[in-house]
Amino acid sequence: MTNHVLKYHDIIKDLLQRVITEEIINIERASDLIVESFLRGGLLYVFGTGHSMLMSLELFHRAGGLVRVYPLIDLSLLGVNGALKASYLERLTGYARALLASINIIPGSVMLIISNSGKNAGPVEMAYEALRRGMKIIAVTSIEYSKKLPPDNSLGKKLYELADVVIDNKVPEGDAVVEIEGLDTKIAPVSTIVNAFILNSIVIRVVEKSIERGIEPEVWMSSNIPGGIERNEKYREKYINIIKPL
Repeated sequence: MTNHVLKYHDIIKDLLQRVITEEIINIERASDLIVESFLRGGLLYVFGTGHSMLMSLELFHRAGGLVRVYPLIDLSLLGVNGALKASYLERLTGYARALLASINIIPGSVMLIISNSGKNAGPVEMAYEALRRGMKIIAVTSIEYSKKLPPDNSLGKKLYELADVVIDNKVPEGDAVVEIEGLDTKIAPVSTIVNAFILNSIVIRVVEKSIERGIEPEVWMSSNIPGGIERNEKYREKYINIIKPL
């Protein structure tokens, strides 16, 4: 029997190699936008619906992650039934507009939007509304996958068409990649791993560039490390009035 685990490993490895080879310039451009925003007192707003919602949480309040991250999350989506509701809202016209309207956007901020297909109302409308508010847009999406699909939003646009910086995650159509004989659908998605790599690569470059400018980067610390709780509490108190999920 074929070892499909090894195949999955090879697929992931190849995807990550493609991203680092072909998208490193865009990762650099994205980190530049974020550093410049932070210097102006802005935040990094992160939006993803459906499964991509998990990625917006990944950047928020994580050990070794950036402090100035505001995840645009409907907190009712968290929990057992949240994933199904999030997938529905991804396609709901007006949802992103209403969510953004409920937040006092800090001027000079950047919006990072994650959507593999980049075709649905949620991510496309979020990009459009953020642009209207003068924000710069970073998109993490699959351009090839997106081009195969008709736009499913009232603007008739794809996410990659609206972004200032597009990082192509190379995720294939449908996301899952492993074919097993006897099963009529592929299994084992790749977007979680590839998107996490892209987001953490951006974080690394933002921190490096901040240090190069003589600025102490604000990053969360694991609460399991001595001093971690005290350090994180200092940041929480500093930003509690502008980052609502805190």
